[in-house]
Amino acid sequence: MNNTIKRVGVIGLGTMGKPIAENLLKKGYTVAAYDVREEPLNELRARGAVGCSSPGEVAQESEAIISIVLDRAQTESVVLGPRGVIESIKPQTLLIVGSTLGPEPVLKIAAALAAKDVEVIDAPMSGGYVAARQGTLSLMIGADPKTLERGMPVLSAIAGEMTVAGGVGAGQTAKLAHNLVFALNVFSLLEGLSLGIAGGVDPAVLKQIFSQGTANSAVLQLWSELGPRWKNMLKRTDPEAPVPNIRKDLHLILDLARELGVPLYQGTQASLIGDAGVATGHADALT
Repeated sequence: MNNTIKRVGVIGLGTMGKPIAENLLKKGYTVAAYDVREEPLNELRARGAVGCSSPGEVAQESEAIISIVLDRAQTESVVLGPRGVIESIKPQTLLIVGSTLGPEPVLKIAAALAAKDVEVIDAPMSGGYVAARQGTLSLMIGADPKTLERGMPVLSAIAGEMTVAGGVGAGQTAKLAHNLVFALNVFSLLEGLSLGIAGGVDPAVLKQIFSQGTANSAVLQLWSELGPRWKNMLKRTDPEAPVPNIRKDLHLILDLARELGVPLYQGTQASLIGDAGVATGHADALT
């Protein structure tokens, strides 16, 4: 068997998936791509990717597949549903799950694909669209060592840092722990700005003070670029609308905590604040 992977599929061409596909093209991979929207597909076709009409067609064209869709429902649909990956995937193909789902759905997918002689790399991603665009994503990996060795060149094409947390599912657990700390940082910064601004301190001065003290954080350093996007994800949403990522991840975190019997007092409060849609009031008007 030739272990060199040359053809990579990308399913989900949103904030993360599209720049991931572009970086794979730049690194010389043949890329097959799928999204429910035609616009990103057409943009990637113009760059040399193969545009596919279904996840199953991506599987036919690929030796490794990166799934980076929004949530569990979408992931199970593109992998296990009609015209999904499972219907067409070839033996020895790798499936890399980049979405943050929690461990249980990834283990379910891995079990279903094992019957097809397909191995899964659990690789949730951190760094947002900035790192995705730059090819410097941080990956929290759960995988069998031999499987990871085969997939490492593909992962190296899109990531700057990779940390192995354990077997399949462990990457998801580590990512949720990471995102709990991240979300609390976002809420803390919003509240700190709110307090200082209410007391008459210029927000730019507050940020300088935070950055020079022990309140400094990666969230603060990225605030000028990503702060508006994070606040937008904390706005009120219609009941039928998809839950934005920060809130979705907090729900997953609390589900896992309940399963493990771990009380998360701050995480519970942050989730309640996020769902109430009030956190965007703690905001710097200049960002």
